[in-house]
Amino acid sequence: MIALRELEQELGIQYPELYTKLYAEGMLDLGPTGMHWAEITFPKLKLNPPLLLFGEDIEIWDPLAYKAGIAEIKDREVYEIAAPYQFIPFAKNGAGDLYVFQYDLQNGEDIPITFFPHDDCEAEVLAKNLQDFIFRQLLEATREIDDYAMVFEEEEEEIKRNLQQQLRTHRPYLTDRQIQLLEEIYSRDLVTYTYQLPNGGKQEAEGLTTFDEVEAILQREINFEHLNKTFDYTV
Repeated sequence: MIALRELEQELGIQYPELYTKLYAEGMLDLGPTGMHWAEITFPKLKLNPPLLLFGEDIEIWDPLAYKAGIAEIKDREVYEIAAPYQFIPFAKNGAGDLYVFQYDLQNGEDIPITFFPHDDCEAEVLAKNLQDFIFRQLLEATREIDDYAMVFEEEEEEIKRNLQQQLRTHRPYLTDRQIQLLEEIYSRDLVTYTYQLPNGGKQEAEGLTTFDEVEAILQREINFEHLNKTFDYTV
């Protein structure tokens, strides 16, 4: 904890209380990295999943191990971020896009979570705080469960076991209402459905929910004034 506090002082920020708790309880620890992570470390993590292990294309950073990457976002030669905006990354996806705390939108103890693309200047606000973001990630990961998903197994029972294990370790960081909704979804059978792509085409998927259902739940359960708003962070 002392090292995390020192990092906060260096960055001139205070992490959300929930993030600090997750760090203290080992939920940001994905184990030893390296070429054998999937074969050696991942099977062990599945028994007690750390934060969003089965999220939708997200890798949570250890803030101390990724200290340089966190500080890089403040480098004007790397990112042309306009003065009003204050971003601190805490995770990334497979494409290198970042998930950041957006401190300029802080409202009391709520620090919104924003999607920060690495090759575009248009960011998108995803949740009003870390708790709602965790719920959003757990929910969105049920829309499309294929062999690219971290949660995927050959047998449906094994997929559900992974989800239940994750919910067990994530319960302390969610509301009762969020837990109730996830429990109901995890009790369902996988279904195949078709959804519409932005270009007008159609795509078949298999999941416990659909894209439309997830969007409706998000609007109902975690809505706030900035939800899903996009903006150019360079102006």
